[in-house]
Amino acid sequence: MTLIPWKPVDSFLHNTTDPVLTSHRPCPVCGTDRPREILRLDDFQFFTDSATLPKRTTICEVQCAACYALYLNPAYTSRGFEVLFAEAGCSYGATEGRPQEQIRWLTEMGLLNDGSSILDVGCYDGRFLSLLPATVRRIGVDIDNPAIERGRALYGDQGIDLVHGDFNSFQLDRKPDTITMFHVLEHLPSPLATLKNLRNQGHENTSLVVEVPILENGFTNDINSFFSAQHMTHFSKNSLNNVLARAGWELAGQLEQSDYNGYRVLAKPAGTTSQANANPEDDTTLKNLLKHRRDAIDKAKANLATIGDAEKIVVWGGGMHTEFLYHLTDVFGGQHNRQFFIVDSDPLKQGKSWRGINIEAPESISKIDWTGANLLISSYGGQEKIAECADGMGVPTSVIVKVYETIRVY
Repeated sequence: MTLIPWKPVDSFLHNTTDPVLTSHRPCPVCGTDRPREILRLDDFQFFTDSATLPKRTTICEVQCAACYALYLNPAYTSRGFEVLFAEAGCSYGATEGRPQEQIRWLTEMGLLNDGSSILDVGCYDGRFLSLLPATVRRIGVDIDNPAIERGRALYGDQGIDLVHGDFNSFQLDRKPDTITMFHVLEHLPSPLATLKNLRNQGHENTSLVVEVPILENGFTNDINSFFSAQHMTHFSKNSLNNVLARAGWELAGQLEQSDYNGYRVLAKPAGTTSQANANPEDDTTLKNLLKHRRDAIDKAKANLATIGDAEKIVVWGGGMHTEFLYHLTDVFGGQHNRQFFIVDSDPLKQGKSWRGINIEAPESISKIDWTGANLLISSYGGQEKIAECADGMGVPTSVIVKVYETIRVY
């Protein structure tokens, strides 16, 4: 049997950080520069090891003392996002069924009428636009030029216009009737500047559709919690309304998703702009969520206690969830002297390492002797699917360790 290259954690010593990865910013909602620290994770590593690129930085979540908005500060710079998220791959993205629901809703709202035009902001390669009726003029914009080029090659003959540009400054030659931003605004360093530009690109009757995760529905048992490291602004209903109003938009409708944390609003151009207001309920909700987060982490630790004194652990998952396990539990630390091996289905990570631990394709677990070893599933949404795959590959049920007892569908 081929030997598995078991490794201790932190056996790769060349990972670095760099000040160019992040920069300080005032509140992205109200513009005030009075942050108070809520959560902090130092030396947070983004995906695999590198001796040439800085892959570590500080994750610091803050609350604005003026309007109670929650945001990442310092925020990722363009260079930081390019380096840190280059391997996001399968760790990042929407479920397959979500675009179909979005299209049904847009149709029901009368936003996909024949002859109308739609602009999708953060369109990536244009796949969502390709699913829309050909009777609608379809335009997409994204900052990812390689994705735009792929989309042009894939969908150029379908009459889809894809634009490479900065969300805060791109210009169109025709004003769209509808603008969509599905789970994009929370990733941007300057949501106000983007929304202002969208207001300028639209006409007086343009409809704006924005969907983001919100604080009020962030009570998940996922140890990542509501404060995803991919998100630069963590909206509540009030803070989203605040930033829209400051940019010249007013709410015309809203929808809360039942099976995942998605808060969808329909906005129309407003005659005036307005300043942000502070809602004390946001502060109360935050305090309750932080307590819920602590309880979720404690419950995860209790479930992980089934690992016991196992000296060898196969971790299924080489993404961000594993980094959170590193910081929030003692799986990789404490009094243990463990050896690890990681498997991941993402080709972007295979053949590399995370904190010195080798990452290979899941098929490699067929080579493992499970005597004295456990399989730890390091995933939230994919936990049950991974467990089924492991069972089908002959992994004994008795050695499979799950972090969560239940999963919220998203």
